[in-house]
Amino acid sequence: MRYLNKVIFLNSAHVPYAEVKLDGNVHFIGTQGVGKSTLLRAVLFFYNADKLRLGIPKEKKNFDSFYLPFANSYIVYEVMRENGSYTVVVTKSMGRAAFRFIDAPYSKEWFVDGKNEVSADWSVIRTRVSESGVKVSSLVIGYDMFRDIIFGNNKKPELLQFRKYAIVESSRYQNIPRTIQNVFLNSKLDADFIKDTIIQSMDDNEFVVDLSYYRSQIETFEQEYSDVMLWIKQDKNGVVPVRKQADMVIKGYRMLLFAEKQIENGREQLNYSEKMARRKLPELEEQLLQLERDAERYMRLLGEEEDKFDKEHDRLIKLSGIIESDLKRIKEKRKYYEQERIDEVISRVNKKPALEYELESLNKFYKELTSTYDDVIGRYSLIEQGIDADFARFENEIKDRILCRKEELGKRLAELMKKSNNQTAEIRFVYEEKLRAQADSKELLQEEISSLKQQKTRVECFVHFKDEINDCEERLRNISSEEKDTVVKVDRMKLECDRLRQKSDTEVMVVEKEFDGKIDEILRYKKQLDAEIESLNVLINNSKGSFCEWLDNNRPGWQESIGKIADEELILYNPDLSPELSTDGGSSFYGVKIDLAEVQRELRSPEQLKTEFEARSSERDEYIRKIGLLNEEKTRRIEDIKSKYRKRISAMSDERHLLEIQLQQYPFREKNIKAELASWERKESEWKRNRLEEIETLIGGKEKERQKCSNNEELLKQEREKRIFQIVDEQRKAEKKERSATDVEIQAVNKELADRRMDVDIRKKELLRLQDEELNGKGADTSVINTYKSKIDAVKAELDYISQKQAFVWNYEKDKRELFDREPELRDNEKNNNMHLSELKEKYELRKNKLTGQYDFVKKHINNKSAECDSIKNDLSVLENFRKDEGFCPPESYTSEELPTNKSCGVIVDELKSLIVSLGKDTENFKKAVNLFNGNFTARNTFSFPQSLSCDSDYKDFASNLCEFVENNKIAEFQNRISERYVNIIRRISKETGELTQSESLIHKTIRDINEDFIKRNFAGVIRSIELRPLQSNDKLMQLLIEIKNFNDENSFNMGEMDLFSQDSRENVNIRAVKYLNAFSRLLKDEPARKSLAVSDTFNLQFRVMENDNDTGWVEKIANVGSDGTDILVKAMVNIMLINVFKEKVSRKFGDFKVHCMMDEIGKLHPNNIKGILEFANSRNILLINSSPTTYNVEDYKYTYLLSKDAKSNTKVVPLLTRK
Repeated sequence: MRYLNKVIFLNSAHVPYAEVKLDGNVHFIGTQGVGKSTLLRAVLFFYNADKLRLGIPKEKKNFDSFYLPFANSYIVYEVMRENGSYTVVVTKSMGRAAFRFIDAPYSKEWFVDGKNEVSADWSVIRTRVSESGVKVSSLVIGYDMFRDIIFGNNKKPELLQFRKYAIVESSRYQNIPRTIQNVFLNSKLDADFIKDTIIQSMDDNEFVVDLSYYRSQIETFEQEYSDVMLWIKQDKNGVVPVRKQADMVIKGYRMLLFAEKQIENGREQLNYSEKMARRKLPELEEQLLQLERDAERYMRLLGEEEDKFDKEHDRLIKLSGIIESDLKRIKEKRKYYEQERIDEVISRVNKKPALEYELESLNKFYKELTSTYDDVIGRYSLIEQGIDADFARFENEIKDRILCRKEELGKRLAELMKKSNNQTAEIRFVYEEKLRAQADSKELLQEEISSLKQQKTRVECFVHFKDEINDCEERLRNISSEEKDTVVKVDRMKLECDRLRQKSDTEVMVVEKEFDGKIDEILRYKKQLDAEIESLNVLINNSKGSFCEWLDNNRPGWQESIGKIADEELILYNPDLSPELSTDGGSSFYGVKIDLAEVQRELRSPEQLKTEFEARSSERDEYIRKIGLLNEEKTRRIEDIKSKYRKRISAMSDERHLLEIQLQQYPFREKNIKAELASWERKESEWKRNRLEEIETLIGGKEKERQKCSNNEELLKQEREKRIFQIVDEQRKAEKKERSATDVEIQAVNKELADRRMDVDIRKKELLRLQDEELNGKGADTSVINTYKSKIDAVKAELDYISQKQAFVWNYEKDKRELFDREPELRDNEKNNNMHLSELKEKYELRKNKLTGQYDFVKKHINNKSAECDSIKNDLSVLENFRKDEGFCPPESYTSEELPTNKSCGVIVDELKSLIVSLGKDTENFKKAVNLFNGNFTARNTFSFPQSLSCDSDYKDFASNLCEFVENNKIAEFQNRISERYVNIIRRISKETGELTQSESLIHKTIRDINEDFIKRNFAGVIRSIELRPLQSNDKLMQLLIEIKNFNDENSFNMGEMDLFSQDSRENVNIRAVKYLNAFSRLLKDEPARKSLAVSDTFNLQFRVMENDNDTGWVEKIANVGSDGTDILVKAMVNIMLINVFKEKVSRKFGDFKVHCMMDEIGKLHPNNIKGILEFANSRNILLINSSPTTYNVEDYKYTYLLSKDAKSNTKVVPLLTRK
């Protein structure tokens, strides 16, 4: 069995040295003021280790100052165990009592040396203890820790080493020191006190419902519930207006962010585009200058070709005119000569020589005919000889003429041959030129065809819009890559935001824990102060009409008599004592006369109590101020942490929102780029198809031209051969004609010769006839002479005609020579000239087309480059004007960053202007959406939505927080948290109410046990009965909590995390839950000063005491039960019964143990009752330590100690009797 065996005082409480054994009932006797209560308090301190619950008057020194005044002051407890006793030393450390454990029975030599002096140096004591082979524990400064050690609440790791020092092992030991303390401080007895005592005896801690917690939790319930319901309540269309408005705000905010990002990107793109434009402009101007030089060169070449063409063309045209003129003259001359019957004229003119000869011959013949010759035969013979000579000469002339004609024919044939050869050569030359030109054209066409085929192959392999298609494909790849990277970034940012939030929460929890620890420590001190202040307040409130006031008025000098022994709380400031002056007027105390001269006691007057109350209040206010400062500092630190992380989270969230907007835009951008790619591919296909068709058309055209050239070659060859054949044929015809003409002429000459010969023969015959006639005598024939005369006249006339026509024939021969004979040549020259003209035109057109094509190509490039230069200059001008406009480009918008782009400055400026204008409109709409949304909430809304928004940044911050609120489904968190909080409140109310009421049956059983125990063990005949009974609580708050508990029990399966805001079939349950919470909130507001609900509030307790013929009836409070002795006896019996209830419960687990109860001034009881109470306690293994001025029932105590004061006012403790 374990119990406190001994207490030793060393320079403690005016006791130099004393050992008091406590292993049985102990009785302290002595006059007032010798220290009986001091010793009792020292024993009580072992059990409760609570300096404020020892009954030390406030005006006296505190425990540390009184019991441990010196460095060598100690209180030593020796505790008995089954395996030997151990020692507990109470010493002062840092101005307050602390404990050390020694696992050995107490030894005086540890503290007192040979000179009978107590050592003040603990190291010396430690050395002495160590020399005895025992170790001293570490210093225990915590009183809770000390109680845990003594009463065995030693599951904590730091207490395992102290486990061996427990007198009992229970985590529910708190009722033991409390009840022992209540027995010693037996100040009142009422239903609440008994109720609290019963409750405290049943459990380690009295369970308390902290109403402050519920008040703080439920204070904003209506506001929170209303605010959260805004996010859930639907209109008649099934739409949640607030959520829809929030979506509009978020959408507007994200569009603003996206627009701002687009503007930012646009400005960066503008910088890049400007740089590229300014870099490209000089290059374009240089290229344009070179192209203009090329264009000038091509124009010069075109001019030169045109000049060459014009000169040659004019020459050929002039030649053609000449030929045409000659041909026209030939035609006119031929017509003229035909009209003049040139052939007849030529024929007659050609007879001139013959006519002249004939005339000469006729003249001679005529002359001969007319001459007179004597010799007729001689004359006629001479005439005949003349005719023969003339004929011979004529014949020779004819032969010469034939020979000349043949020579002329040979010459003419040679000329015709030469002419034919020349014409043939000319034709061959001309056609060779044409064929060469055709061959060149054909070769050129073949080259062009080959080039076109190569071009076709290149077109088939070439991607005209390669840059655009590659750009689209690259952008698609980049978008895909960016989308993946953005998804990763968004996820990473979410994780980082979560990490930052967790880090923020962790740091906040650390700060809260740090400050809560400090605040809790101050609250503990404040709680002690509150108890002291409450005690002082009770005394002050009770001072009016109290025994103290009565003594002031009726018993002067009472401070030196009754004031020294009367309890301050129970006696002096008790208004219910009904004091009266005794008739004997003596100074006796209940029949005992004692000398109080040596009793020192400082009594506190009401003024002193008020002063101490004010001091304690000031101290409490200081604690409150410190708590406020700590709360402010905690709030500031928490806000700093939240602000620090909020900025980072907000910035990251904004960036994440922007990335999420970009993610939303990626499909549209991808779709647009794919459409653009499809468009470019379609354009590429169309371009390639058109280009291939164009090339095929060109190839076909060129093939046709080449075939045409081939055909032309054949035609030219055929034509050449035909022309040559024609020339040869004409030559043959001309030769034939010339031969025919020569033959005709020769025949004509031969005919003429034959005619002349015939004429000569005729003439000879005529001469012969004339000769004969003349010889025959006939004279000359005048008819013949006349005939010849006529012939001569005819010949002359013909010769005259010939003379007249000779110039005409000569002109004809000239014209024939100059014109008619050249007509075929002219015809050929005309054809050749026309061919030269055609060839010239063809060659000119080819060269012209080639140069024109090159010029047009260069001109097209010039136009394109000029347009590009003008576009760049215009873009730069637009850019300059744009940047000068502060409406579009305020100074703060400047950036030097660049973002690659293919867009021009003008396009970007137009886009930026459109974006900036749209941004202004979107901003206004966004603000309207924010104001519309924010109008749903008050300034003290649950979600801390700020109501005062002035600048754009306020609106954006609001929207950013709203984005985070919605995206993180904070409303669900609020729903869950509020629902969980309030459902948890309901459940906690139910649980705590259940915990409050769960001991109801045990309370009833305990009350029955107490009632039965009293009936069984009642030793005081004067007390007929003490009976307790529990009743239903009439506390409205308690009744509501019980209703809430019943509601929770009935609907425990219908209340989930979302229960308060659910819109399903559990709506009725939700309504009732909200109704209960609102009722709870109203009751808390009705009782703002109420801090808690205890088990004592769950029921009402009434008791009934029947003493002799007095029956108190069922009451909740009794000022006194009969006399003082009866009152003390009743209270002691009730408390001892309560201790026993707990002791029996713990003993079943750990084993039996003994505790002590201290009763001061036991002399108020009758000796029989003292004996009875001792037996009443001892039968329950409860030892009593009593005090009184004199001895009573010595045989009932194991130890009786006499306390007295020596000359130095030190208390001497002398053992008078020891009973074994």
